[in-house]
Amino acid sequence: MLAPLLQRLRAGADQAEIGEFLRHELEDHFGLTPLPSEPKAMAARLMSWWTAAGNADGTGCV
Repeated sequence: MLAPLLQRLRAGADQAEIGEFLRHELEDHFGLTPLPSEPKAMAARLMSWWTAAGNADGTGCV
C-alpha cells in the first residue's frame, strides 16, 4: 500500500484522490468498512505531511 500511495503523491494526486485510494484499499484489500470521514481525514494529514516534507529542505522534492 505504501508504494502505490507514494507514487500517487509524487504524481501530484490531490487530497480527494488520496482519500479515494485509501478508502478503496481499506475496503477491497483489507476487508474493512471505514467511516466516510476516516480516509478523508487521513488524506488531509498525508497531504499536509507531503507538503511539509517537500518544503523542509528547500528543494520541493521528497
